[in-house]
Amino acid sequence: MKLNSRWVWLPALLTSVGAGLAAPAAFAADPASDLYIGASVSSKSASSLGGGIDTALANQGLGSSTSVGNSSTNPGLRLGYRINPNFAVEATYDRAGVMNLQSSIASPAADTASGSWKANGIGLHALGILPIDSKWSVYGRLGVEQWHTTLNLASNAGGATSVSNTSSNTSLAVGAGTAYALTPNLDVTAELVRYNRVGDPASTGRVGLSDFNIGLRYHFL
Repeated sequence: MKLNSRWVWLPALLTSVGAGLAAPAAFAADPASDLYIGASVSSKSASSLGGGIDTALANQGLGSSTSVGNSSTNPGLRLGYRINPNFAVEATYDRAGVMNLQSSIASPAADTASGSWKANGIGLHALGILPIDSKWSVYGRLGVEQWHTTLNLASNAGGATSVSNTSSNTSLAVGAGTAYALTPNLDVTAELVRYNRVGDPASTGRVGLSDFNIGLRYHFL
């Protein structure tokens, strides 16, 4: 998965921010365990969502060709517990936001329709952590996410097209990231996460979501 070109400046920014805010002296070694909270802003992309929605509409008797605004920027929340320097667990809340849709309906009657697709997820994840030094670490993420998805579509010209469906499903979450300690209690993170299936293929459309996020975590040391 290629990193969107708008984010190529991030590694340099993280380094410069950390250098400006962190104390000159190296931080003490991480404690064996700690509780932390975090918040992030993410850019989620779903390049195949249009096809997934067309499949769902076909199951409801509509022949369609759907185009989608394929990315959205959304908040996320984390509540984590680091059991030891190399392992943590997190409860998560994520949003896929609202992605706007435009559909050209071919059957049973010609029509045009617009609407939205959105998803919200809660998850439980495990993190494997590799400290590099007193400030930098890298980590891998593996977990499950329960998604609630909504598809709404209505005719633009007063036609018969009207769809309002919801679904719930469980997705695997796999990702990798890096963290930089700004202070002993505060670090900044950047990571890529892949959710393998979000939505129901028969009602709301199913898609794999790619997520790039940056965030802050506060550790209760």
